[in-house]
Amino acid sequence: MDRVERDREALLDTALQQWADGGWPAVDPVAAAERAGVAGPRTGEMGTGGTGTGEFGTGTDLACAVFDHVVDERAAATLSAVREAAPTVPARVRAALTAIVDDVARDPRRVITLVDAVGNPELVARRRSANRGFAELVVSQNADTRIEPDDLRVAGHFCIGGLTEMVLAWLDPASPVDREQVLGHGVRLYEACLSTR
Repeated sequence: MDRVERDREALLDTALQQWADGGWPAVDPVAAAERAGVAGPRTGEMGTGGTGTGEFGTGTDLACAVFDHVVDERAAATLSAVREAAPTVPARVRAALTAIVDDVARDPRRVITLVDAVGNPELVARRRSANRGFAELVVSQNADTRIEPDDLRVAGHFCIGGLTEMVLAWLDPASPVDREQVLGHGVRLYEACLSTR
């Protein structure tokens, strides 16, 4: 990884922290660049070869970059897990859910991309697109041709929405929900959604 990539990673990580601490309105490119140590002598300006705020004119631009970064990494891990799973719907659903849960377990701040978009049209559009992508993954990985693709899409949306709430409960220290319950119930709820069509 070269310096520009390292600087961009540091900036995105700092912006993720801003978002986790104060919601997407708290994402500030100038403050993130300064805190990440990638700003030049003038506020927000990049040093030679860096990223700084030049790429991100607004907090929304930077929050969208954070969202895209997290979702791209999560999607790649999810696709890889699904490809390696046994060719059954429960196995593939469990693999997908495990990849998502593991992503949040590695860095709990990343849960913010599953939940915090309301009030920001650009983030709402990205979140909806990511959810549609998950629903299409569900359709593409299903071997049961008796189930209509639209039913699979609905089940995929239900699954990601329900998973989000279960992950939030799992991360809540006052909640008794544990990781295995998130995964086990997630698979069962998905299967139940398909069985009641």
